[in-house]
Amino acid sequence: MKKYVLLGAAGFVAPRHMKAIQDVGGDLVALMDPSDSVGVIDSYFPKASYFKTFERFDRYCNERGDIDYAVVCSPNHLHFFHSAWAMRVGMNVICEKPLCLRERNLDALLRIEEETDKRVWNILQLRLSDVYQYILKYLEEIDDGHLLDVSLDYFAPRGVWYDYSWKANPELSGGLECNLGIHLLDLINQFFGDWEHVSSYVQGVFKRNVFFCVEFSTAQVYVDLSVDKSERRVLTIDGVPFDLTPDMKNLHTKSYEQILNGDGFGIEETRASISLCDELRSEAWERK
Repeated sequence: MKKYVLLGAAGFVAPRHMKAIQDVGGDLVALMDPSDSVGVIDSYFPKASYFKTFERFDRYCNERGDIDYAVVCSPNHLHFFHSAWAMRVGMNVICEKPLCLRERNLDALLRIEEETDKRVWNILQLRLSDVYQYILKYLEEIDDGHLLDVSLDYFAPRGVWYDYSWKANPELSGGLECNLGIHLLDLINQFFGDWEHVSSYVQGVFKRNVFFCVEFSTAQVYVDLSVDKSERRVLTIDGVPFDLTPDMKNLHTKSYEQILNGDGFGIEETRASISLCDELRSEAWERK
């Protein structure tokens, strides 16, 4: 039975990882979060040890020495640090998106993988969804060499609390394009090839909206992201709309199954979307 620890247990996505670990027959032996609002663990692994501080959690993991995977669900700016730490302690890593905030951090993680003989796997569960496969097939069928006109509207409303959370701070989250949009940027790089250029970057008041154009050799993609507008998750290709609200049931479990089989999504799989976030962040600062 594989043993897991979890960093960042009080957030929205952590229960999906708890369920996935349970589904694949794993044992979550410990979790760490500065917030003690982690009672959801009782539904999955009620005997798991809990740590409020990283220092005590670090000591626990070092003393055990038999943990197979560290699952990283902490705030975005900590993903690189927690992934690097876990490998050096002797654990493989399963990390939520984004794997890190800067492309240069990917190179550092690759070096640590080589030094420690451990692996980092990123959760890109939308690649396992039915809608992803359907759009890929559609693009293959209409491929006649013309430049595709594409729009991506992804509106996920958030309340006032969002403005006071780490998610609204670009230095901690990477900005709206990274926090809300990273999965989508990964998808458009999968659909249309690696991005080539960014233009028309516009950021709304309080950083709750962002609009930009990403140019590919096969498509021009206009991306509109918002936590203000009414819910809408649609990719439109040459006037044909595709609902991007996939059935999320069991996608994390499927991700874990792939990882345990050795064919999950590794560091290089994330490079195109992370480098695009890097570029968008540069555009945001230049336009201040």
